[in-house]
Amino acid sequence: MGMTKLSVTVEEDFEDELRERAGDRGISALVNQALRHEPQLARLGELLADLENELGAPDEAMVVEALASLVRLKKQQSRTKRHAARC
Repeated sequence: MGMTKLSVTVEEDFEDELRERAGDRGISALVNQALRHEPQLARLGELLADLENELGAPDEAMVVEALASLVRLKKQQSRTKRHAARC
């Protein structure tokens, strides 16, 4: 895949965090990844809005259950990564 060079301007107070998050992979790789995720997030937002229009807003119990599922998934992913790193 070809690449093209662009110039991006960011707020001064964001630069340190940006460089820290980028780490060894570099700012260009971080920005490229973020820009690839933005359309996915927009589509997800549209899907959630459509579902809310069709089914109504989730109640508090549904939100709590969903967040608990995400926490369990995150823990499982973390364990999987640790296991893979040991092998």
